[in-house]
Amino acid sequence: MASKRKPETQSHAGGNGITQPGTSWDGSAPRRITIRDVARQAGVAISSVSRVLSNHPHVSDQLRVRVEMAARELGYRPNHVAHSLRRGNTLSAGFLVGTISNPIIADISASASDVLASNGYATLLVCSENDPSADVDYLHFLAQRRVSGLIVSSAADGPDDRLRALLDELGLPAVMLDRRRLPVPHVSAVVSDHQQGVQAAVAHLLAQGHRRIALVGGQEHFDPAAARLSGYLRGFETAGLAPDLTLVRSLGMGRGAGYTAAQQLFGPDRQGPPPTALIAGGNLLLAGVLQALKELRITVGRDIALVGCDDTDLTRLHSPPITVIARDLAQMGRVAAQALLDLIDHQTGKTLVLPTQLEVRESSLCAPKVL
Repeated sequence: MASKRKPETQSHAGGNGITQPGTSWDGSAPRRITIRDVARQAGVAISSVSRVLSNHPHVSDQLRVRVEMAARELGYRPNHVAHSLRRGNTLSAGFLVGTISNPIIADISASASDVLASNGYATLLVCSENDPSADVDYLHFLAQRRVSGLIVSSAADGPDDRLRALLDELGLPAVMLDRRRLPVPHVSAVVSDHQQGVQAAVAHLLAQGHRRIALVGGQEHFDPAAARLSGYLRGFETAGLAPDLTLVRSLGMGRGAGYTAAQQLFGPDRQGPPPTALIAGGNLLLAGVLQALKELRITVGRDIALVGCDDTDLTRLHSPPITVIARDLAQMGRVAAQALLDLIDHQTGKTLVLPTQLEVRESSLCAPKVL
């Protein structure tokens, strides 16, 4: 049984105001300004104030101006939380991530939160610390807080039937981030075209004369890793060549997996000649690969051609700058947020595929070199 933990959350306010405190009659304690106060100030019925504040279409301009002026004079702000609870929508979205230390997650979640905020939703961010068993705990946590929907970046490096069953059971609108969608109406998926990106990288490296091209990725049943492997194979197939599959490493997505894979491929205990080029299928994997290459005194862009995935400070500031399979992370966050809003608005779930683009830099422009 998965151990329970006390959830740690970060909340991003999303444009839903809080009730403005006033002053009690004796000045001893704050008192909330209510629509009853606004109605009294405007000299109209409470029901008239309610219609104005809910943007009812059949309200005269004169009444609207009168109520809005009274609300401003009193400093009234509607209690959206109470209103949303009455409507069955808490105007909040849960965002489950495996780690907040990965810069691509930070970029995606920030842009998603901006879109949700502009639509009046607060974002509740929870981190499972890359523990797949904690994904289930945190989804229960978010459901208990009556979030209106979920964006899920699962920690699982592979299929997790418990997670999928839970999302189906909860019935909440949910968007899978870079994971395949569940075949149920209330779930969508936003994925990157990893296959096309890696295929383009292989074609680029083949054009430089490389044939021994390594691919370091996650486990093959992990959706992005499987897509990258497919792109790797198609890249060789399109060129009429056969890849050396002993150069494929599928150890996981973390820094340690990248380090271990590079040691296996280039270290003194390697089996056979080393690759002349390498594609790292993730920015954390790339960090581990770079650490191992440094220890082995292998120079990127001279001794080996290197391609990474996702454009970060590491790839831009490294010397030489690293060729990457880039994607628009802010766009991914925006599309995921809009997909969730569409589901909350009772639209049917779908899969949205976003493009990737090869950004060629100095790290991949060297000719093959025998180490």
